[in-house]
Amino acid sequence: PTPPPTPPTVPPTPPPLPYDCQAGVANWMAGWSDAKKAWCCAHGGQGCTTPTTSLPYDCNAGFNNWQEGWSAGKKTWCCTHAARGCAVAKMCTLWGD
Repeated sequence: PTPPPTPPTVPPTPPPLPYDCQAGVANWMAGWSDAKKAWCCAHGGQGCTTPTTSLPYDCNAGFNNWQEGWSAGKKTWCCTHAARGCAVAKMCTLWGD
C-alpha cells in the first residue's frame, strides 16, 4: 500500500514585535517610553529623539523667490545637489542679443 501523503509544513509564526510603532505615533514624544522610542527609531525611523541626517538646505522652501530670497550658499548647494536655483547664463544668438 501507498503511505498517506505528508501534510504541508506550516512555517512557524514569527514572534510578535516588541512595539507597535504606529500606535500613538501622533504623540510619540510625550506618550512613548524611551525604550519604545529607541526601538522604533532603530527599526523604522520613527520616534527618533535626534533628527536623522538632515540636509543643509531645503531647496523647495522659498523656491518661488529663489533669486532674491536665497543666500549665495543655498543657491550653490541647491544648484549642485538638487538642480534648483541655478543661475542661467544668457544665451547669445545670431540676432545680436
